[in-house]
Amino acid sequence: MAHQSRTLIALLLTLGLAVLFLPSVVTAGPPKPPAGSCIGTDACTGNTGSLQTNACVGDDACAFNDGSINKDACHGEAVCGGNTGAVGVGACIGFQACSENSGTIARNACHVETDQLGQTCDNNQGSVGEGACHGDIACARNEGNVSANSCHGGAACLDNSGAVGNGACHGASACQDNTGTIAKNGCQGGAACQFRSGPVAEGACVGESACAHSGPFAIGKGACIGDRACLCNPGPIKAGTCNGPPVGGVGVCEAGCGN
Repeated sequence: MAHQSRTLIALLLTLGLAVLFLPSVVTAGPPKPPAGSCIGTDACTGNTGSLQTNACVGDDACAFNDGSINKDACHGEAVCGGNTGAVGVGACIGFQACSENSGTIARNACHVETDQLGQTCDNNQGSVGEGACHGDIACARNEGNVSANSCHGGAACLDNSGAVGNGACHGASACQDNTGTIAKNGCQGGAACQFRSGPVAEGACVGESACAHSGPFAIGKGACIGDRACLCNPGPIKAGTCNGPPVGGVGVCEAGCGN
């Protein structure tokens, strides 16, 4: 019996020593930023995303970011804080430009005009093309896919949920709260398609408030060119029609907004 007890004690000691000398498990920490990145107070605090050279420059620039940030991107105060999307080269520049963004941001997109307002692409959920969304609060809370070089101007594509084609929606509030599909080079001018609810064909709705508050029916290619041309008109509008300047302050195909 004593022999068995000694054997058991020896076995327990052996197991204890084996556990004691097991290799320690190293807990993976956040990725180490490259040189020249994460410059500023709390610039990368809580970041778990991958970073390239000269990324995340500014106080809280990429705090709690979870997306991949390319080189020369995310410059400004709180610019990419809480971001979860992929950010391209030179994108997201200015105060809170891509804060809480969850969409894919292409090269040189989402640039603010001033740091007093900023917030270009703030809380954006859509895919933003190269060079798109330039201007304070342009594409903020956007849910649609925005093509290259579109949505230029303060509040352009703010709260937009429609798909936007190449070079479309240029002007202050050009496609703000739009829900329709905007084709290439459509909706040019201040408030051109603000609160628009139907599809716009290529090159249509050009002018101040040209198609604001209009829809839900389609506007054809090259139609509604001129200030207030189709303001509040429900459509449909045939291609190449409703073109011309206002007469007596009323657009060529303007309809009463109260109707």
